[in-house]
Amino acid sequence: MKTIKVLIGLILFSILLPARGQNQAVQFTLQDRDRIIRTEQKLESVNTQLSIKIEGVRTEMGIKFDAIEKRFDQRFDQLFNFLWVIIGVFTTITASVIGFAFWDRRIALSPIKKENEKVISSLREFARHQPKLQEILRNAGLL
Repeated sequence: MKTIKVLIGLILFSILLPARGQNQAVQFTLQDRDRIIRTEQKLESVNTQLSIKIEGVRTEMGIKFDAIEKRFDQRFDQLFNFLWVIIGVFTTITASVIGFAFWDRRIALSPIKKENEKVISSLREFARHQPKLQEILRNAGLL
């Protein structure tokens, strides 16, 4: 029982001791006030320096983004011009192939036409003496 009383006494004493320490008033001196003012001034100066640096970084980033945008525009223009060149080349190739085909066909058929005219004129001449051949050529529309 005695130990319980001692224990309860120690517990009460330990509980009341910190409460007594909290009741003491903290002294606020002029040095503390000056220290707080200096800290606020330093914070304001750091804040202004930081805002100046941030503005500088923003302007630099704006300049760099403008330069990158110009480069993209130049590359786009180059690509667009390159595509026009490719379209022109393919159009020229296509027109050349079609022109060559017509020219080659005309050149290739001209000797055949000459031979065909010779054959028809020979048949007409021979048909003057052969009445059956003359009738055949009339039916074919060659006389």
